[in-house]
Amino acid sequence: MKISRYYAPCGYLLVLLSTAVGCSTTQKTGGVGLVSVVAQNVVRVAGIRAMQDADFAATKGKFSHVKLTGFVDEQNRGFIDNLVRTKVEDAGARLVSEDKAQVLVQVTVNSAGNDSGGSSRVVASSKRTEGIVDLDLILRDSRDGTKVSTQHVRGEAKYEQSSVMGFQGTGKYFVKERTGEFVEVPNPTNYR
Repeated sequence: MKISRYYAPCGYLLVLLSTAVGCSTTQKTGGVGLVSVVAQNVVRVAGIRAMQDADFAATKGKFSHVKLTGFVDEQNRGFIDNLVRTKVEDAGARLVSEDKAQVLVQVTVNSAGNDSGGSSRVVASSKRTEGIVDLDLILRDSRDGTKVSTQHVRGEAKYEQSSVMGFQGTGKYFVKERTGEFVEVPNPTNYR
């Protein structure tokens, strides 16, 4: 069978279009997230990034108590609690029970978790895991409930791994900076 010189360009165009068109999905990890090390690292980096913007100077030298509310579940409770308590102590506070506190640090968890997704093309594909930690921090004088400060902090991070023709590339972690740009995190376990 002889292919006409007029149909050959159409065949090339069809192959080119089929490699450019792909599918993309994002799948929420229905309440049982944070089971993989990648998911944990992504949420950890997002949480640390969020806390970089937190200001706990009002707790310095004071007895303080951290109280979590909002979308807190058993998957993220310990992580968020530890994240905030560590920053409060680093600011110079002494953590005590709520009835002995001079400053109450109310942490409303707006979101904390991860999603996974990917995209697929004929020749190449990629997988990603995205993490977000979004918190409202309210510092109150425990004596009379006066609001000392209100802060909104948010951190975003992601992990991406590409493959070409079935060969997987090295995955990389990224964190979203204040500028809105994602920058690579060479080693998520050392990210501070």
